Amino acid sequence: ILEVSGFAEPVVGRLLSFDDRSRLNAPYLREGRLPTRGGQSEVLINDGFSKAHRLHPGDTLSAVINGRKRVLRVVGVALSPEFVYQIREGDILPDELRFGVLWMREEELAAAFDMDGAFNDLALSVYRGAVVPDIIQRLDLLLERYGSLGAYDRSDQPSHRFVTNEMQELRGMALVIPSIFLAVAAFLLNVVVSRLVTTQREQIPAMKAFGYTNGELASH
Repeated sequence: ILEVSGFAEPVVGRLLSFDDRSRLNAPYLREGRLPTRGGQSEVLINDGFSKAHRLHPGDTLSAVINGRKRVLRVVGVALSPEFVYQIREGDILPDELRFGVLWMREEELAAAFDMDGAFNDLALSVYRGAVVPDIIQRLDLLLERYGSLGAYDRSDQPSHRFVTNEMQELRGMALVIPSIFLAVAAFLLNVVVSRLVTTQREQIPAMKAFGYTNGELASH
C-alpha cells in the first residue's frame, strides 16, 4: 500500500527488484538517476504513475512493505517493456492514479521482504528456435514444490498482448479503410470516364479519321 501526498485514496504499488547485471525487462530511465548501492529507500517510479501524481526525482512517498511503513525517496522516472500496459491484477482498465510500479535495488528489496537469496518473480529469455511449451512444462515441474503458480509464454504477458493487439488493429485499419476509399474512387472514376466517352462518340471517330491513334485519344 502506498500513500501519496495530496491524494486521499489508497494506492497499490508493485515493487520490483533490479540489478546492474540483467538487461531483461530493465527499466529505461526517463528522468533522474538509478538508485545507488547502499542508497536507503531509493526507488524508481514508472512514467504513468509519475505523471498522474506529478511526482519527480526528490519527492517522497510512504509504503507499507512487509508490514512496516517506510518512506521512499524517488530518484528517477522510468519505463519498462514489462509494463507498457500498466494494469493491476484483477482490474479491467489501467488506473495510473491508484496503481504504480516501483523499482528498488535487489539487495535492499530482498532485505525488506526477508527474502535474501530468494525470489518470487522470474523472467527468462530463450534461444531462437527453442520449444517454449517444453520449457514451460519443465519450469512448472521444477518450481511446483516452491508454490509456483505456473509459467506462461510472452504471448500471454499483458503488455505484450496489448501492444500486439494494437498493432493488429492498426494493420487492419491501414488495409481496410484505404481499400474502401480506393474502391469508391475507382467506381466514380469509371462512371465519369464512361459518360465522358459516351458524350464524345461523334468526336472520337472524327479524330480517328484524321489519323489520331487510340493511345493519343486515350491519353487526351
